[in-house]
Amino acid sequence: MKKNLLLTMATALAFFGCAQIDETERGVVLEFGKVDEVIGPGLTIYNCFFKEIKRISVKTELETGRIEAGSKDLQTVYVGTNVNYHVDETHVADVYSQYGTAYVTTILQPKIKETITGITPQYAPEEMLQKREEIRSRMEKALKSKLDSANAHIVIDGFTITEFQFSRAFNEAIEAKQVQEQEALKEKNIKIKMDYQNEQRVAKAKADSAVIALQMEALKKQNGKEYLMLKWIEKWDGRLPQVNANDKIIPMINMQ
Repeated sequence: MKKNLLLTMATALAFFGCAQIDETERGVVLEFGKVDEVIGPGLTIYNCFFKEIKRISVKTELETGRIEAGSKDLQTVYVGTNVNYHVDETHVADVYSQYGTAYVTTILQPKIKETITGITPQYAPEEMLQKREEIRSRMEKALKSKLDSANAHIVIDGFTITEFQFSRAFNEAIEAKQVQEQEALKEKNIKIKMDYQNEQRVAKAKADSAVIALQMEALKKQNGKEYLMLKWIEKWDGRLPQVNANDKIIPMINMQ
């Protein structure tokens, strides 16, 4: 009889299983394939003959992607993105009912692609580079709206654009344009420098002309005496008169 009891208990235990649910996930309990309930963190014992448990993460996850899209001028552009998201823990059952455990590939990725391909055609490539933050903000807002409209119950925590990659021809055109702008700026700076130097030369020439005019006027008024004395002083090397053999001082020339 004891043997039969042990056999009965072993048979009963074979129908039961246990699941450990972490803090970052929730357990969706299925009964014959249909959602029965959602269990929180902790150890759960259940009848594995009738039921099974699917784990759904509710922590913030990262979805990276590179989407092919178009620009305003019909050029191909590849947009790299990082999207932080998490499943709304109050609607885990709804998420599983709609998408199972493949909610990323079923709803999130398509909505990311729909968002990007809907916004990039509104911008030319140059504008994408200049208005990156504006585009990022619009994409984040649009993605949240699309997920809400679809009742996806996936919360967007952050949206980042990691790159705008254009065609090789466009990159070469941008590089050539930058070279032209740098050359133009260099030529402009050279012209500014030359103009300044020319202005300095003109100013010096005018100043010299004014000095010459004053000197000529002085020559006319004073018969040139003061002017000749000034020139003599300018040429004098500062040495005192020398003493000759007879200890007589050579007098300075009387310019007058």
